[in-house]
Amino acid sequence: MAHDFNNILSIIMGNAEMSMMDCDDEDTTKALELIFNQTVRGRNLTKNLVVFARDQEPKQEYFSIDRKIELVLNLLKKDLEGIRLVRDYAADCPELLADPGMIENALVNIFQNSIHATGLSPQPEIQIRTYHGGGKIGMEIQDNGCGIPEKYLGSIFEPSFTLKGSRDHLKAYKPEIKGSGYGMANVKKYIDQHRGEISIRSKVGEGTCICILLPEIKKALEAGEVIQIRAETFHREKDILLVEDEPAIAEIQSKILGSAPCHHRVDIAVNGKAAMEMAGRKRYDVISLDYMLPGDINGMDVYRHIRKTDPQTPVIFISGNAEFLASIKALRQKDPFIDQLSKPCTNLDYVRGINRLLDKVAAGEES
Repeated sequence: MAHDFNNILSIIMGNAEMSMMDCDDEDTTKALELIFNQTVRGRNLTKNLVVFARDQEPKQEYFSIDRKIELVLNLLKKDLEGIRLVRDYAADCPELLADPGMIENALVNIFQNSIHATGLSPQPEIQIRTYHGGGKIGMEIQDNGCGIPEKYLGSIFEPSFTLKGSRDHLKAYKPEIKGSGYGMANVKKYIDQHRGEISIRSKVGEGTCICILLPEIKKALEAGEVIQIRAETFHREKDILLVEDEPAIAEIQSKILGSAPCHHRVDIAVNGKAAMEMAGRKRYDVISLDYMLPGDINGMDVYRHIRKTDPQTPVIFISGNAEFLASIKALRQKDPFIDQLSKPCTNLDYVRGINRLLDKVAAGEES
């Protein structure tokens, strides 16, 4: 439906643009410009609605948050002209494991809001800070723009809410600045999908600060985590099938499972078809199964295929899809040998999740 609607808008935009080129009448040209500009707004609104409605699972890649911020600033270089940028990047900030596209889109929306908010400031300034600690990677973007009235702070992340354009009752923005209301709603959705936190502080006439906290997922178990696992009931040297199409995730998880203290033997399948074939050739002690897989076969298809012949091999689902994870809770009532973890999950939680399933199998064998 969105595709068809965009086709209609494209026809209107194209004809309006060609008519402007051939038009000599000033009033008619202004009317055509209005049609063209409003059609562009409609196209952007459609895109935002599609993004907001789509429950897309984040990709998982390691990248530098500082470099990602600099990339976005470069993309917005023209809009940032005349605005003073103050950077305070943490020197030893670890790489973030997240969807680079989603984080980039979130940053673009936040910076654009700061650009709009400082449009009427005599000395516009945006401060950017990154930091980490307590298992989190944080970033703050603060401007000295118009600020947001306190009574509206609770509505900032609601779909379709905006204080720009016709709703700019305080005349805080330049007249040409418009807002769809879906920018910050999408930002909130992106951060939620990464199991992160986002908060906002603002004061009219002083500016706004957006704070984002995202989980820090390390590339290996730390010494303290190894000690914790050894202090608990844990299993060693098991055969594990790891079904994961994201190379960064597969590398981390196989390294964690194959190293101390577990020393499991790990085979990797990068799609559903390969997973089915490998599970048919070899008996595994645990299957770690991503839900979203490339091609026509997803994680649930793999699970159903395995359960046709093997009712007890433990399966741990790993997913960032909230609806799917909710459905797994009901499935667990029927199948005690499955569990689920939300992406991104910590290395310690991952090992513990697998150990829990192996405990169930061991308890069944002893009884």
